[in-house]
Amino acid sequence: MTRQPHQFLSAVGTAVIAALFVAGCTKTKQPPQPVAKATAEAKSEAAANVKQVPAPAADQPADAPTIAIGDLVKKLAAAADSGERVLVIDEIGAIGQNALPALDALVAAFADADPRVRWHATRAVGLIGEDARSALPAIVKLLTDADPIVVTQAAAALGTIREDDGREQIPAADAATYAAVIDPLAGAAVHPDGRARRAAVRALRRYKSLADMGPIVTKQLADADPGVVISALQTLADMGDDAVPLLTEALKDPKSRYWAEVALAEIGPDAAPATAVLAQAAEEGATEERLQAILSLAAIGEPAASAAPVVVKALDSEDAALHLPAAFALGRMKASAGDESLKKLAAGDDPFLGSVAAWSLARIHPDDKQLVEDAVARLRKGLAHPDPDARAASVNGLSDLSDTLADDARAQLAGEFLGLLTDADPETGRAAGAALIRLGGAAVPGLRAKLADPALRLNVMEILSAMGPAAKPAIGELVTALGDADPECRGDAAVAIGAIGADAAEAVPQLQTLVADTSAADGLRYAAAYALGKIGPAAAAAEPVLRELSQSPDELMATVATWAGLKIKPDDASQFEHAIPLLRRALRGDREMVRLEAAVALGDIGPAAASAIPILELVSEEDSVKQVRAAAAAALAKIRAK
Repeated sequence: MTRQPHQFLSAVGTAVIAALFVAGCTKTKQPPQPVAKATAEAKSEAAANVKQVPAPAADQPADAPTIAIGDLVKKLAAAADSGERVLVIDEIGAIGQNALPALDALVAAFADADPRVRWHATRAVGLIGEDARSALPAIVKLLTDADPIVVTQAAAALGTIREDDGREQIPAADAATYAAVIDPLAGAAVHPDGRARRAAVRALRRYKSLADMGPIVTKQLADADPGVVISALQTLADMGDDAVPLLTEALKDPKSRYWAEVALAEIGPDAAPATAVLAQAAEEGATEERLQAILSLAAIGEPAASAAPVVVKALDSEDAALHLPAAFALGRMKASAGDESLKKLAAGDDPFLGSVAAWSLARIHPDDKQLVEDAVARLRKGLAHPDPDARAASVNGLSDLSDTLADDARAQLAGEFLGLLTDADPETGRAAGAALIRLGGAAVPGLRAKLADPALRLNVMEILSAMGPAAKPAIGELVTALGDADPECRGDAAVAIGAIGADAAEAVPQLQTLVADTSAADGLRYAAAYALGKIGPAAAAAEPVLRELSQSPDELMATVATWAGLKIKPDDASQFEHAIPLLRRALRGDREMVRLEAAVALGDIGPAAASAIPILELVSEEDSVKQVRAAAAAALAKIRAK
């Protein structure tokens, strides 16, 4: 392909390491998107997160009554609206392979005007398994549907039907039907929507061997359109270890090697199985490919330590462009094989390269007080570097070493990071915020003082929100901020209070007053309701007003109030009937926090939330956020518990 790596690595040096320090340091939770800022867009069905359809249950009764299927087909035909049709289709889907008599009715539903009906029907067909082979051409047509959720579910159903066909010898006619699916699936693998791409790639693995998948991945990564390349990388990286075998194959093709390396770096430690092939790539080819291979090994970290000899060789090579990433990678791997070479660089004339080498030595030998102090001193100097990339890298490097420091040194670092929140370089400011979050309690005193600064207080509240319970010492200032004249400040304060959780019970009276204030902005009331829910049973005094708001004509207000009421009184079954439909819809929202909390709440309801199983199944596989997928999977386990 024609590629210009320097579009993405504009300079081999500080920019690379600044970015990789962020990826390479222990993952720091970023500030969440406040519920206070959620809008009606969370209601959009098009934002639903969907799943690869599971294979039919192995314990499905072979003699399931066909009469019930007939009744359900009649019920589907008589359904008065799309909502009712969806519920009936889900009943059919729950029967699995024994729903074959309903196949024609389900395929007919592919033409429904409501995309919800189309994707639920496609899911139900997939649950029938290999006996639904005759529907493959109709499902393939849905790969061009205008709704990305329908496309996603169509791809998933195609994969499930093929996976369910366990015959050793596939008759020629069926083999031809299966073969006709591959090209349309490959087209969906570069769909604009990430969920559709993910489902298509997963489905293709059911039709093609790993070796045969290589050319398909190569085509994505070698595409001349940067938009397609970046989209493909996002999809493959989000698939995590599922994508590693495909990317390892792509490393073997010069046309796709560079982009496969980039995707593996995004995956991080889960890409460890690719270590040997990455090590080989680090020894040969163009400099930018070798450099990216080393950075990918750095992102994998300690599990890639077997590649240390190759990285040391790059560190000692005459190619100066490899020295910085190699020094960084050895620190990430905690590989002592390069100690002597790192010490030479630390004593050299390049101050930034020397600071990276010193950081690596401190990472490799965290118990060596002298090495740690040397690295911290060098990186502190870097905080004032004129190059913004060097400043950001210094912040991230110090943050990575902060866990090895004494309390007074951590507090001193917090003060320096606070001063960088208003850095002229936005990336440096973001790095400082993430570093403060990582420092936790050591940073809270300084953050409390900054809450009085109008230029900083919103940023400070976001940082406190991400700290969670560690921010409890700031509860007094946050409660005071609930009365601020600025609605945005009040909303952010409510979210930060909610993040503290049960320890923020003293804020309940003010939050209760705020959520009941009909003159307040909607977003502010959403935030107050959210905070009350996060406080939980200790906010019992607010439960009556939340119950009243759960009937609000504002669906988002009703959803947040209902969720909060469940968190305060989780065993109150009288709320379930009203809550479950709202929480199902919330699972389709744009906001990560909303989806996560909805999944948790449905799991807390337990078996009574069985009607949410289809959407939870979908979210548990195809949500773009790992934590949301995990929450949905945990909710399914609770709902299905005997």
